[in-house]
Amino acid sequence: MSASGNGLEEEILELFREPVIGSGYGNTYGEQNLVALVEKYRTLTEEEMLFMSDLITAYSTSTDLATSYISVAVLHAIGLKEQVDKAYDWARTQGEAESIASHFDIGKSLSEFFIKTSD
Repeated sequence: MSASGNGLEEEILELFREPVIGSGYGNTYGEQNLVALVEKYRTLTEEEMLFMSDLITAYSTSTDLATSYISVAVLHAIGLKEQVDKAYDWARTQGEAESIASHFDIGKSLSEFFIKTSD
């Protein structure tokens, strides 16, 4: 990817990291991270959107639970159902499958509550 892709990747990673999930009442479940990531996605060019959605899709199968469930929330919010389904398929192969799927459900609910869609 180009230097701009690397810069975009760093921006996206920073949106996952700050604010820290659970660090305060206003970000108990990563709702601020979710909103910031979706808002970032909506400002991108088509090529950058593809880059970001590919990156978020890869993160949706991370063994870091916060990363994976926020990723699923973002994918759900931007309408990438197939990628969400693949993340659930991956979760079913993990040792803590029920816990992971439960967190994915939380992420999807967060996106439905906090993200305005154009429907």
